[in-house]
Amino acid sequence: MTGHRKATVAALLSLIPLRGRSIMDKSGLKRVAKPSKVRRKLGYTPEVRPVRQAEDEVNQMSSRLVDAMGIPGNPSHIPAAAGPCDAIDPDFTTYYRVDHPWALWEADPDDFDTAMENLRSRLPGMGWRITKDGPMNSRARNPEIMAVHTTSGHRVAIRALKTRSGDLKPQMDVTLISPCYQAPEGTDLSRA
Repeated sequence: MTGHRKATVAALLSLIPLRGRSIMDKSGLKRVAKPSKVRRKLGYTPEVRPVRQAEDEVNQMSSRLVDAMGIPGNPSHIPAAAGPCDAIDPDFTTYYRVDHPWALWEADPDDFDTAMENLRSRLPGMGWRITKDGPMNSRARNPEIMAVHTTSGHRVAIRALKTRSGDLKPQMDVTLISPCYQAPEGTDLSRA
């Protein structure tokens, strides 16, 4: 994971209401939070949802974001994937969230301002509330939009990386993260 990708995920996770990183038992082994503590730690009760359904929803949201940008380019073909909901189940046994980091490649950097302006005007109509719209906290000061979906709780960070270090080409960079879900009983998350 690249440095800016880690920073994006960390920034998005900081927007999800969490009050602890993991639960430890007396032996120091990690375990799943008790249902009575899950809501308190997350600020919401995770919906029971099959993993594939949650991943498909995130992939569809990403497709709509590409369309909302309204510029030509090729989205990376990395599918959304389930991972641990660290605050309540760091061992990835019962609760999960879906992450989808992707980029729009081969887009003309001259179109990035258009993409960001399109997102500013279109995201609210798509159910997103913009929580940040301004330059990244970096030397390049590339533009960044962060938003939360008002009904589903998904979070997104979209960055127009016009200026990048070294020989890295410009790209539109997107990280989409779902809220935490509870896997249906009998689900083996290690095989999901």
